[in-house]
Amino acid sequence: MIEKLHFFLTAHIQLRIKYIWAAIVPMKILIAEYASALGLCGTCELEGRAMLATLASSFEKAGHEVLYPTCGPVVEAGRPILMKGEEEFEGVLDGKADAGLLIAPDGLQSHLLEILEKNTVNLGASPDAARLCADKLLCTRALAQAGVPVAEIVDRPDPVEQGCHRYVVKPRTGCGSEGVRVTSFARAGFGEIVTRYHEGLHLSASFIVGVEGFLPLTINRQLIDFQGEGMSYQGSQVPYNTPRADEIWAEARKAAVALGLSGYAGIDFVLGERPMAVDVNARPTTSIIGIARVMKEEIGELILGARFGGMAKKVTLEGVWTFRKEDL
Repeated sequence: MIEKLHFFLTAHIQLRIKYIWAAIVPMKILIAEYASALGLCGTCELEGRAMLATLASSFEKAGHEVLYPTCGPVVEAGRPILMKGEEEFEGVLDGKADAGLLIAPDGLQSHLLEILEKNTVNLGASPDAARLCADKLLCTRALAQAGVPVAEIVDRPDPVEQGCHRYVVKPRTGCGSEGVRVTSFARAGFGEIVTRYHEGLHLSASFIVGVEGFLPLTINRQLIDFQGEGMSYQGSQVPYNTPRADEIWAEARKAAVALGLSGYAGIDFVLGERPMAVDVNARPTTSIIGIARVMKEEIGELILGARFGGMAKKVTLEGVWTFRKEDL
């Protein structure tokens, strides 16, 4: 018993020392945002650069030095690391920094995180957690096993005599609403999965998971455009005040534990009879742009506190900010 107490106290003291060091001593922080670094064009690049600018500004306001890779375009905060091409992105992750935060497509996230973790402190999800969340089939099964309500995986069409049903067909690995369609035909193509379609309000929960627990940030309303069978994310209202917030946060906490999340993460929900988890992002999401506008605390400091200790118990929100992708 005494040995266990000694171990706990020693670990706690070490944690506090790490936090004090991170809070007082300026750190060199690498923010590696894949889409803007490589100039992938389209809304992915615009959203990526907006997230990069938000995070870089926040870390700088807290007194830290920020580095970020780019093929040319720059943001107002931080110092750019100029790359000649895609092949140099992994080399940037090999660079010297005190801590690093990676934002990359789901299919690449785990591989790139493994490189990052060999060289510095990872401020985000572990490679294993990122790999699990990137696979929508395995992620859905893990959430269901943990008791989190999910849109059921459909293996075959429902019998005709049961009437007309609607389904969501989406890539097994993919970002946001890309390649997602709502249809009456439960047929999955190569690399796709089918889930049952549920009516409800499209929301997302943004939060931070750290060594000292779970920190809710905001519940956001997603602006979704439905055209034909397609659906596309157009922006967010941050925050969205709902009397059912406690239900949503309870499922988000449960999901975070089941998936082993750490750092900033977001979960998309469809709010009907229950909050139903439909997608998990084990990395910063576009909502972070709005969160930084309405939250008094600095998102960069919260992320550091989650990793090194001294984590905030709650955040203070002021006002509502709505943005659309074209505004970026």
